[in-house]
Amino acid sequence: MTVTALELLPIGMIRQHLRVDHEDEDELIELYAESALAWSLWFCDNPKLTQVSDFKASFKTAMLLLIAHSYANREAVAVGVSGDEMPLGVTSQLWSSRDLSSTTKEAPNESG
Repeated sequence: MTVTALELLPIGMIRQHLRVDHEDEDELIELYAESALAWSLWFCDNPKLTQVSDFKASFKTAMLLLIAHSYANREAVAVGVSGDEMPLGVTSQLWSSRDLSSTTKEAPNESG
């Protein structure tokens, strides 16, 4: 099963987080939500995240932070701001959902 962003976070909740009280930008907000989900899944690299019930509140919180970041920073260039900075708390919110099994294995021996 493939989970969509709106299955994890209803559009009403996202609008509330963004403090948007109209539906005019729902299509744009949904695009940002799907992008946030894709990035979060990439970061976590956890194949066990397949159903809505697999996603922790911290994962959803990180998505809200990413969506808000995309919504507030629509331009490719921001004057006076570092555009490459991740919103504070995103990686720490996602940390508990990461699959760290590959990092606990010993590194291969370089000699052969």
